[in-house]
Amino acid sequence: MKTNLIPQRTDCSAVKRTIKKAFAITMLASCTLAALQPAHAGQVLPPGATPFGYSLDQMAAAVASFSISGNDPSYYPDTPFQIIYRRPGNSYTVKPGTYFYVKFFFIDDSPPPAGNWPTTKSEAADYVFGSSELGGHDLEIEVDGVIYSLDNPGYIGGPVPTPNSPDGSNHLIQLGAFLAPLARGTHSVTIRGVFDGTALVEAFGGPLVAEITYSITVQ
Repeated sequence: MKTNLIPQRTDCSAVKRTIKKAFAITMLASCTLAALQPAHAGQVLPPGATPFGYSLDQMAAAVASFSISGNDPSYYPDTPFQIIYRRPGNSYTVKPGTYFYVKFFFIDDSPPPAGNWPTTKSEAADYVFGSSELGGHDLEIEVDGVIYSLDNPGYIGGPVPTPNSPDGSNHLIQLGAFLAPLARGTHSVTIRGVFDGTALVEAFGGPLVAEITYSITVQ
């Protein structure tokens, strides 16, 4: 059978050059994209991290009145972060590149304070985690199925002064963490933990056991 389709001789060297060029372009694009993404994208940052120059102590001070007021929007502080806190729907929509501050737990010294209120950072660790005080344990932030433990004194902010406190307190301790920007799409962030120390149970009439899930959409 005849055909007017004549087989063409393939120039193998030209094909190889084309493949190499395409591969180089792909690798360059991948490297450029990686350079634009933080190495810790979507991770809970270590306690010593200071994104935008903010420490966890500084954020504890910034959110103090907001936390004490029961997350009253009129007390929402002006910071570079999207603060994650309990609100109707527990959902957030943010732009790419947004850093987060996750509020986990707070307590202040409004009378009568629970247990022996701490005055220093080292005392705050014993106060939050000690079994005779608040007895915090199994404190976690889960981001899209990846669990980060907050059973670390470094995640304690404070005690910080609360000069304009809505409840008349003088100091506050805020447990929280910074969360690096998330990729585009919808993400799940869950906080959970137990506080069952002697002083806390006496003050609140029982242990505090909580698990709260937030939905974050990046678009």
